[in-house]
Amino acid sequence: MNYMHKKHILIILLLCSFQFVNAQDIHCRPYSIVKTDFDGPDKFRNGLLWRVSRGGIQTGYIFGTIHVDDSEILDLPELVLSALNGSEFFVMEAVPSAKDAMEFSMSMFFMDGNRLDKLLPETLFNRTVSILERYSLTREMVSVMKPWAAYIIMSYPENMGMVLDLYLLQLAQRNGTQISGLETSSEQISIFSDMELDEQVRILADTVCHYETLAADFTALKKLYKERDLEALYIYSQQYSFDNDSIYEEISERLISERNARMVERMIGILDSSTAFIAVGAMHLPGENGILNLLEQNDYEITRIY
Repeated sequence: MNYMHKKHILIILLLCSFQFVNAQDIHCRPYSIVKTDFDGPDKFRNGLLWRVSRGGIQTGYIFGTIHVDDSEILDLPELVLSALNGSEFFVMEAVPSAKDAMEFSMSMFFMDGNRLDKLLPETLFNRTVSILERYSLTREMVSVMKPWAAYIIMSYPENMGMVLDLYLLQLAQRNGTQISGLETSSEQISIFSDMELDEQVRILADTVCHYETLAADFTALKKLYKERDLEALYIYSQQYSFDNDSIYEEISERLISERNARMVERMIGILDSSTAFIAVGAMHLPGENGILNLLEQNDYEITRIY
């Protein structure tokens, strides 16, 4: 295929993939607080560090993390450090790399003529800029940022330093432990980047409209994490409800349930071949479709240590 044909196909693809969203249809909508029942086994209601065994032989550990920086959280108890130091493998959700960071940065911005400042009403766009400026992003950068990328960035605390997952990675690297990931960065990004553009705009608008609530949640979630209360984390994470929750139901399915099944499938091969310390976000542990229950359904014995 010669260059001109390639160029014509590229133009067609860009035009066909261009989606129009009427900014006038986007507005702030209220949410309500609902109580969700815990649907997992009672024995998985509390705890962050779990021993994994099969046939009476220990195969590794599962440790629930939280993706925030906090000096108290980084001050790990000896039980956790001992488990990490004694493992042949350190496994995390996705091992970060410079290449992944570059690809993520490139994927964050529109290259097809779309603009965030045209997708959002002026008032909401200005609020988006005001929030993202706290993350060292300029108005010009935000104006061409994809909605999913803006949403992900503001879903984490501002000025975030060393988070627990990366701290564990550093400790494992110092120990000379073999490092492995359960997912690729592209798999994680696709959860949001593959969403329809109007859905991306909707979740961004909801986040911008209720950003103060989101920021307050960081403190509440850290408290529950320090208490090692998986049940409370599970319920708290599902307490907000909008009139139309179909987008969030889909996100929850892809972000938690589908990933849990994929990660368990991949960690089984590691657990069956060596002792491993597997660190994943604590929200992946509890519930009927949580990693702990799924492992038990695959004939592993799960015992709480901490």
